[in-house]
Amino acid sequence: MKYAMVVVLFVACLVGAYLLGRSHSELKIVKEQIEVVKYVEKKKAAIYSQPHASRDELLELMHGGIL
Repeated sequence: MKYAMVVVLFVACLVGAYLLGRSHSELKIVKEQIEVVKYVEKKKAAIYSQPHASRDELLELMHGGIL
């Protein structure tokens, strides 16, 4: 009977450790996704803040083989 209780307690500890680790990993994934969204928003803002290229500039790039 004593060994059965030890085994049950050990299994309960393993399950608890697994669930705790799983919850922490989900938080890490969510934090990484939030950081990616913030990075994308910063880059979009930088791109949108730049002036648009004029028609002449675009034609020059096209003829130069860059665009």
